[in-house]
Amino acid sequence: MMQTVNDKPDIKLMSLGFLVAFFSAGVGIGGGTLLVSILTAMFAYDFKNAASSSLATIIPISLVGALSHFMMLPEISDPSCYYLFIPFCIIGSMIGGRIVQKRRNSLLKLGFSFFLLIIGMKMLTIIDFPGLFYAGAQEFLIPYRIPMIMLVGIATGVTSVLLGLGCGLIIVPFFVIVIQLDMRQAITLSLTTMFFLTLSGTLIHRKLKNLPRIPVKNLIVPAFFGAVSGVMISSHLPTLVLKKVFGAALFLIACKFIITELLLLYGELNSIQKAEKGALSK
Repeated sequence: MMQTVNDKPDIKLMSLGFLVAFFSAGVGIGGGTLLVSILTAMFAYDFKNAASSSLATIIPISLVGALSHFMMLPEISDPSCYYLFIPFCIIGSMIGGRIVQKRRNSLLKLGFSFFLLIIGMKMLTIIDFPGLFYAGAQEFLIPYRIPMIMLVGIATGVTSVLLGLGCGLIIVPFFVIVIQLDMRQAITLSLTTMFFLTLSGTLIHRKLKNLPRIPVKNLIVPAFFGAVSGVMISSHLPTLVLKKVFGAALFLIACKFIITELLLLYGELNSIQKAEKGALSK
């Protein structure tokens, strides 16, 4: 169900857009993980509405981040990564658009919860699953550089549309560990990809009528100013402390989401089994 449209400015949503963008740009915390979590937990958005709202809000965050990183880069070391990766991410987002129509909110939320758990553990430096996976598969993946860029691009696009994320957690480790880009080059590529990815994802969700007008009016403009502010004072923020705090919060939210969704799924399966037994006993 679409959220009810209210033409009046929503101060809570505007504040959320600004703060998420501020911390995302200033500290390097994934804006999508925060937005989807808060919109579902505190604003009672259904998952598809939250995911589409998140993608729309990440557009200005990724644009500001990409431009700021391009200004600091002397040159792009490997332009072919951009030409190969971004188009396949967009193809992946189109595939994701077809999948999201057929998936229930509860299953998408459960998938997001596990992704959130992985991010929380990485931020708390408990374990870095993407880094471990890429490091373990590095020797196998390096000879297949071009096919792997295409495949990871498609997987990134699908994940982004389904879960409402920019997917920096997937992109940066892949290009640093497997493709062996410099970290700054990989982050710049990630932010540039996010801009095109979230733009295409937003348009897909809009076509599917999952995108409410409220975030466009109340989240996006404050997010732009929040991102600019975050970039400007990023060097003065206690990055490590904030990452730990947000990591702990995301970890707890993920655990809550997973338990809730598994209990709901268990209840549904029990109801189906009871209905089947009742039908057989007649």
